Amino acid sequence: MVEEKKQAPTGGRVTPDDRFHYIGFEVYPGKGGDIFKSEAEKTQLVEGVRQKRSKGDIIREQCSLLLARVTGLERTALTVACVIILASIFAPWYSAYNTVVDQSSQSAALAAQASGATGEEVITGAQVRPKTHNVPESLSGIGALISIGSVGGAMFSSGFALILTALIMLVYTLLSIALPIYVLMALYKKGKESADEAALRLKKILRYNWVPVILLAAAFVLSFFGSDYASGVSSMFTSFGTSYGPGVFLGSMSWGLLLTVGGFFVLAFKGIEI
Repeated sequence: MVEEKKQAPTGGRVTPDDRFHYIGFEVYPGKGGDIFKSEAEKTQLVEGVRQKRSKGDIIREQCSLLLARVTGLERTALTVACVIILASIFAPWYSAYNTVVDQSSQSAALAAQASGATGEEVITGAQVRPKTHNVPESLSGIGALISIGSVGGAMFSSGFALILTALIMLVYTLLSIALPIYVLMALYKKGKESADEAALRLKKILRYNWVPVILLAAAFVLSFFGSDYASGVSSMFTSFGTSYGPGVFLGSMSWGLLLTVGGFFVLAFKGIEI
């Protein structure tokens, strides 16, 4: 019998003996227990099922298909993220500083002293270091748009990497205004579509928030290529240094710009979850 089973084709139909030959029947043989604790419980549950079927309900209670794709708490979180992005446009996005000298520098002061005993002349020197402090200045996102003629002109007349960075940050600023408004309209605009259709439309819109994140990452990568400043740009702020690079890019970012990045991440990750 064992040899016949071994010689049987592997792709054949499973016999009833093989189908029910598993650990459950061998360890606990016999008839299973009752499903219901009492006849009253059975009658109550069966009657409830019949009433649901008579009403046309064919989905069980607490079915995941009936759960909202975007809950009220998630809607509130998305709203807060949009408001933060819009509000951060008026916060400092870019920062720079100038180093100001408080005391004039003296390289060396020579004093001649004559030694009466030996008749030799001794020369001593004193070096004084200048006392300086940094004067910070900042520019908001909306301020960068307003002053695009002056600040943007200086960047657009610089090297190629800095020109591309200026264009990227210009698009980033415009998206920081457009995308939150677009998401808020999708959240609260009521249409004739179903809840699932509205959630899928919101999912598509939320995925657009990856675009500004990618743009900012591209601007950071461009900074590694370096760039020369236009005439007079390096003298505007000491923090700019003599040429553009990743240190200048990171050092010029302020907390308002970082807030927008955090808000875009919240919106984009929710687009994956829906």
